[in-house]
Amino acid sequence: MNRQFPNSFIRLTLLVILLPLLFSGCADGRVDTQPSTTKKLVIADQFGLAYAPIEILKATEILAEELAKAGLETTTIEFKTLGNTAAIREAMVSGDLDIGFVAIPPFLIGKDNGMDWRIISGVSESPMALVTKDPDLTSLSQLTSEHRIMLPQPGSVQHILLSMAAEKELKDPKAFDNQLIAMAHPDAMTAMLSGPKTQLHFTSPPYLEQELALEDFRPLVDAETIMGGPFTFIVGICPQRVHDDTRLYNAFESALLRAVTFMNTHPEEAAEILSAAYDYSAAELDLHLSNGQLRFDSEVRGLETFHEFMYRTGMIKNPQNLEDLYWRKNEN
Repeated sequence: MNRQFPNSFIRLTLLVILLPLLFSGCADGRVDTQPSTTKKLVIADQFGLAYAPIEILKATEILAEELAKAGLETTTIEFKTLGNTAAIREAMVSGDLDIGFVAIPPFLIGKDNGMDWRIISGVSESPMALVTKDPDLTSLSQLTSEHRIMLPQPGSVQHILLSMAAEKELKDPKAFDNQLIAMAHPDAMTAMLSGPKTQLHFTSPPYLEQELALEDFRPLVDAETIMGGPFTFIVGICPQRVHDDTRLYNAFESALLRAVTFMNTHPEEAAEILSAAYDYSAAELDLHLSNGQLRFDSEVRGLETFHEFMYRTGMIKNPQNLEDLYWRKNEN
């Protein structure tokens, strides 16, 4: 026998069921749609003095202060050091990384391959050179198939600079592509010390100075000569999801700019902080920071030059509107 319930009974029953659910998500009769202020911010740099402003963020309260100003004082901050941009890209794609620091060429390659990252700010300009310990080498044209060139990865700024130099000297930007060994700078320097003279290392500070201080070690070609002038080495980048988090993005951008400024306005204090992160005394670091070769600046230089070369030689397939490679100030 089917039993019919009156509509009023059904409505009352549904109300009893739904009321606890409604009140569990309401306050003063309104659903709470505000996101929690408890966040985790994961930041990754790489090896070298060019990342010094990130070391300043690690060692000071600058980032915590900017987060607190934005009402994000409960944010957990985690720093990582990764070996190359490929590792940064993979971590960002998986959602395990929010902000990374990379050179311009691998940034462009990632963008060309569909990454939604853009530039937050420039960070540093740095000397770089292809170092050899072979006293008989005087030019790239003397390299044979026996030589091996150590650098962080194919597509790294060192690789692109090497390709630029090869095009100028040998008319072939891909001349050395089959002679590359992907290796983090600390490991490559160790290999240079113990390996044969057929090994070369395209590197940057502090490894560059450490190698050039050794007998027979010298630069075969340097980055500024290849580029025809100074250029930005490291930029800060993040994906769309971080930029869309307005308070978090703006707080980090402000903190990064403060850290870059700190490097220029407090060089002695910066040297003391960095001596704990690098294998240098504060006096040695102060010397490197004051010689004018390693510069810290939020302005980005060289993006157009890298983009033109990489597109022309097929290293990236899609031309980019350069203005669209930067995040604009988030005003939301």
